[in-house]
Amino acid sequence: MPHIVKKEILVKLKYQLRGDNQMGTRTGKNLSLFVLALIIFSVQIKAQSLNETLSNLSSTVGEAYVAPVTSAFGSNLNSGWISEIPDAKILGFNLTLKVVGMGSLFSDDVKKFSATGDFYFNDKQAGQILANSGIDPTNPDYENLKQEIKSRKFNVQFSGPTIVGSKNEFLKVKFNGGSFYEGRYELQPYEMAIEEVKGFLDELPALPTAAVQLNVGTVLGTNLSVRYLPAVDIKDLGKFTFWGLGAIHNLNVFLNNPLPLDLSVGAFYQQLKVGDVFETKATQFGVFASKQFGVLVSITPYAGLTFESSKTTVNYDYQSNETVNGVPVPPTRISFDLEGDNSSAFTVGFNLNLIIFDIVADYKMAKTNTATLGLVIGF
Repeated sequence: MPHIVKKEILVKLKYQLRGDNQMGTRTGKNLSLFVLALIIFSVQIKAQSLNETLSNLSSTVGEAYVAPVTSAFGSNLNSGWISEIPDAKILGFNLTLKVVGMGSLFSDDVKKFSATGDFYFNDKQAGQILANSGIDPTNPDYENLKQEIKSRKFNVQFSGPTIVGSKNEFLKVKFNGGSFYEGRYELQPYEMAIEEVKGFLDELPALPTAAVQLNVGTVLGTNLSVRYLPAVDIKDLGKFTFWGLGAIHNLNVFLNNPLPLDLSVGAFYQQLKVGDVFETKATQFGVFASKQFGVLVSITPYAGLTFESSKTTVNYDYQSNETVNGVPVPPTRISFDLEGDNSSAFTVGFNLNLIIFDIVADYKMAKTNTATLGLVIGF
């Protein structure tokens, strides 16, 4: 999408959020536009067909290639749940609607990978290997050598960009050399580029996700939360959707002498799907503390210590270069699970109450760091 279009949307968003104080239809428009802006930035991450890219990768290489984004999926899902802690009441009424955007940050060390695995060379690649050793089509054994290379499975070294790497870098495959055609020829090591595999997200600094969250309570100091994002069809990626459930409980509700701050515990579960390739399930348990300063206009700093886990199932069809009697073998269905790298995290943030709406922002420090920004309305 042209930058001028995105700029116009952001200007309209800013104008509407600063508009008059009327609720109702204007509030609905504000929320819809906010979600739209978040989704627009999310869909910019695609550049080519992910399925086509993955079809060139065996399971070993595929795992290394997609690992950074699977950890980011899990960290995003396990972020942004908390914007306030329930009142320490046996029975009360609380209803808020929250639009939240999460962005998990990618460090430079996850933008490249190296791995070893099995590989079949195709006709063109076999020709490059032979040319590197000074063997051209005029050699009487040229076709026999090429056929021998194409028919053998080699253990090779892979290196290159991960899914979050640069689109200007390609997967490299290193042929280790060896003796061929009954030992008559010694072929030299050779490294070649597989241009069908490059950095799909082109060094995107963070993976964005957006959600709408409904919080309702309070019963026995407990609020329930529901998250949902309707299916968004992202070209070359498929439908992007997720949902989640959670609860947070204020421990002060049963204390005769309440603590000078709000202390709570929470648990959350969420599922995400991206096309037919990714499916992530995430859980989080945590302890949270906050303290409100001010009355009508107020700020509430909060912090949380959480323990989380996530697992992403990856599915795609792998088309190798292997042939049987000159006929390419059919694609193989690849499926594997990857655990997210976050196990514990510390979050700090604030809730700025501006009477008609709240602005919420926090930052989670973990192996995969995540920033969150949200807008909350309700009472």
